[in-house]
Amino acid sequence: MNKLLIVSLILASSYSITSAQQATSDFGDAPIIYGSADHVVSGNNYLGSALDKELAYQPSPEANADDLNGNDDEDGVTFPVMFPGAKVSILVKVTGLAYLNAWVDWNGDGDFKDSNERIASNLLKTTGTTNLSVTVPDNAVFSKPTFARFRFGPKSSDKPTYGSTGSATYGEVEDYQIKISCNAPDAPRAGTITQPNCVVTTGSVILNGLPSSGSWTLTRLPDGTVLTGSGTTVTVSHLAPGTYRFTVTNASGCTSVPSGDITIIVFSGTPSPPVAGTITQPTCTSSTGGTVLTGLPATGTWTLTRYPGGLAVTGTGTTKAVSGLTHGTYTFTVANSAGCTSLPSASVAINAQPPTPSAPQPGTVTHPTCAVPTGSIIINGLPSSGTWTLTRFPGSIQSTGTGTGTTVSGLSQGTYNFTVTNANGCTSPVSSDVIINLQPGPAPVMVITDPAAVCAPSTVDMTNPAVTQGSTPGLTFSYWTNAAATIPYATPARATAGTYWIKGSTVSGCSAVRPVIVTVLQKPYANAGPDITLEYLFITTLQADDPGINLTGNWSLVKGSGEFADPGFARATVSNLAIGENVLSWSVTNDVCQPTHDFVSITVTDLVIPTLITPDMNGKNDFFIIRGIETLGKTLLTICDRRGMVVFENTAYDNLWYGLDSEGNPLPSDTYFFLLKPENGRSVTGYLVIRR
Repeated sequence: MNKLLIVSLILASSYSITSAQQATSDFGDAPIIYGSADHVVSGNNYLGSALDKELAYQPSPEANADDLNGNDDEDGVTFPVMFPGAKVSILVKVTGLAYLNAWVDWNGDGDFKDSNERIASNLLKTTGTTNLSVTVPDNAVFSKPTFARFRFGPKSSDKPTYGSTGSATYGEVEDYQIKISCNAPDAPRAGTITQPNCVVTTGSVILNGLPSSGSWTLTRLPDGTVLTGSGTTVTVSHLAPGTYRFTVTNASGCTSVPSGDITIIVFSGTPSPPVAGTITQPTCTSSTGGTVLTGLPATGTWTLTRYPGGLAVTGTGTTKAVSGLTHGTYTFTVANSAGCTSLPSASVAINAQPPTPSAPQPGTVTHPTCAVPTGSIIINGLPSSGTWTLTRFPGSIQSTGTGTGTTVSGLSQGTYNFTVTNANGCTSPVSSDVIINLQPGPAPVMVITDPAAVCAPSTVDMTNPAVTQGSTPGLTFSYWTNAAATIPYATPARATAGTYWIKGSTVSGCSAVRPVIVTVLQKPYANAGPDITLEYLFITTLQADDPGINLTGNWSLVKGSGEFADPGFARATVSNLAIGENVLSWSVTNDVCQPTHDFVSITVTDLVIPTLITPDMNGKNDFFIIRGIETLGKTLLTICDRRGMVVFENTAYDNLWYGLDSEGNPLPSDTYFFLLKPENGRSVTGYLVIRR
């Protein structure tokens, strides 16, 4: 909240509280920053013709609190219009006999303490009117209001107790808000006005009557553009068509009233630049281009000038077709009948004439052969850049490509010509004739039957008629080691393994080449694997070598017994072997050579079962140990006495029985009978003697 408002509220509150009290003094009402001044009211000495009293100090922002409170007694001083640097008379009216003191805050800094701000000092005045002569300082503030204080009463001093502030024993104080007027310069005066013309599109004006001293600021209305300078005259340029006024502010900051209207008219005499419309470029058959220019002056005769070169033509109307333009970039201006010349048009670019390619050049001709019914031609001299289109006559058959050469294939007997069209669409002259011959006699039919395979060291006779049976009759055959039939094979009647080529030729020179495959097989190798010994085991997996690609193998029984799970598998399982030696044969064949045999021996040993144990635990013959039992898998052992009663049984016998019955008691010395029933193999029975 504003400090002055706060103080006013406080004082108003104080006044309302003490309104019942009797007021005895008159108080100043300038803003609080100037301090308080008061006089005891006696009624004999005062300013003006009216006087009232206040209960308390009453500062206010506009020094009007005393005017609004009670009677308006601020009537003792009349101020003239005041300008910085001017000498004026301030009219002061007093009643009674007392001393007049007065202060003005010329610089508006919120006090009356500056050296020139006391304008009356202890002037003894009596009832009447006094003209107080004052010179307004050059630096007096005019940008805002300021304040003055007049006191009529006792003599004053500069002491704090009684000067511009403080209390006086009689008289009156009056505070005023005043305004120093600005010394505004005269409005600028328009002199010569220069309007736009053919050369300059903007206007200008000479302004006179500007401040003769100091710098000034010229403001252009309505856009607010400013210009600073000095001297009484200035030329304002670059004025677009429109109406302008100007004010000038002098070095003191005072601004004049606006000048009169200054009007810049629109100059319509300069034609617009010509507008380039459709551009016609050079073609394959025309070396020049052209354009259509629009936007030319609608009235009068105009002159159109082309650049570069400066070639000028005259005419009328808004449109002109310009032709005969060689490769380059052009602009155009137009001058109307008033002699005003437009700005240049936009650039018109005329391309170079597209080149016409030379006629295609026929190169190597390949005629039809016995094997190929059509010929071909290599065409050279084609455009080196861009994509071209080659046209073949007769038939107007087209193909596209890039590069300076191409091969045209599939040409039947006849005479051909060619043209080429480049990427610009230009077509060459016609090439010279290309002649394709008739295909020679028909190519022979070759039928090749690969000869049957033989076993090394035998060879194959490729000259056997069965190999070429079904071919065209009457052919002459030759034999080669490569498909191109350029490397001959010297011994075709004794050919070893490999791929060869047989060429069959007719009497007219046509031929055909076909491959023939000679197969010579090596005698196969057989390996039946290592011999095997089994302890009372009647099944095993064989370990023969695989026969290899295009070979087959087979197992067969030579001696003993055995059954094969898969006789053709090198690692087949054989079962039901006999105790003793079993001999097996592994034969390998390629169906051409005689089979090769190899043999493997499998010996199956019988179980070794003791007939006597002496379980005295002396480390000799104490346990019923069956050699080979580990091959039987889980084995049931049953012991019976002479009466056939079972005295001991173990479902998974482990060679640790030493003559105990099922209760763990030693069996007496006697003859007993046993039964072995293995998981693998056959059951075995026998007798056993226990001797203690």
